[in-house]
Amino acid sequence: MTRQTWLITGGAGYIGTHIADLFISDGKDVVLLDSLYQGLKPRVDYLSKKHGQEIPLHVVDIRDYTAIENILKSQSFTGIVHTAALKAVGESVEKPDEYKEVNYTATAELLTLAQKYGVKKFLFSSTAAVYGSPDTMEPCKENGPLAPISPYGSTKLDAESKVTEFINTAGNVGTSLRFFNVVGTASRELLDNSVENLVPIVLGKLNKGEAPVIFGTDYPTRDGTCVRDYVDVRDIAAAHLAAANATGAIPPIINVGTGRGASVREIINLVLDAVSKSDTAVIEAPRRAGDPAFLCANVDLAATAMGFKSKYSLEESIRSLF
Repeated sequence: MTRQTWLITGGAGYIGTHIADLFISDGKDVVLLDSLYQGLKPRVDYLSKKHGQEIPLHVVDIRDYTAIENILKSQSFTGIVHTAALKAVGESVEKPDEYKEVNYTATAELLTLAQKYGVKKFLFSSTAAVYGSPDTMEPCKENGPLAPISPYGSTKLDAESKVTEFINTAGNVGTSLRFFNVVGTASRELLDNSVENLVPIVLGKLNKGEAPVIFGTDYPTRDGTCVRDYVDVRDIAAAHLAAANATGAIPPIINVGTGRGASVREIINLVLDAVSKSDTAVIEAPRRAGDPAFLCANVDLAATAMGFKSKYSLEESIRSLF
């Protein structure tokens, strides 16, 4: 077997470095591409040290098509894992054109270049935001209704259709993996630095001596707060590895979650327990527009199509942060 080499875009990001870590452990070579707008070079330095090898990092914007073409021209790649994206829902409303450029147009261009340079495998990091705000308490199925409510969700959905076109071209394989709420870390050095995700938000509040906030306590859920599917970043990486190692064709769209929901109140309580601040008062605020009561994954397809099941419990994910 020739040794595989994978290009990982967004490779210095929270999710990208976890994928790189697992791919290297599996005996694959990785080449990382990241603008370092949100990615962090120290994460890559940590992985180089951990694995005792130099990990190539190209500091390139995903919209710099000439630079990307030069990388694809310079060596042959088994496949591309495309995690590079802008992902702040609120910001996407303010900057829809930039989100379209980065999330959709750049993906379409990358697929064109992959085809041109004979890269046959393409794994796309997509999002549960494509489901929008379901009005049901049933877990989302891949072939269920899609109604993104933000430019972020709609640009990822449009990008998925380009990925599916690529996969449907003879000789190509791959999938779009729709992640639900990502949490946890493999090590302190690879922590999530996002200000978009609930757990970092709660920790940020506590670090500033402020109370965590719950938006909406009157939802039709078990404790009145929104329920989400929290999936460990190590499981996200494992899903990419399962897709990369699949020997035959796999479905073009696959949910990656746990199939279990946790409420905002439960998450905040788990974080407060983990930092021994369980007596901290929590502020209850009105609902935010567009927040669905319930958004969880139906994970049957991941299990049947590529034998993937999430491994980490929510408690383990929260514990990994401390």
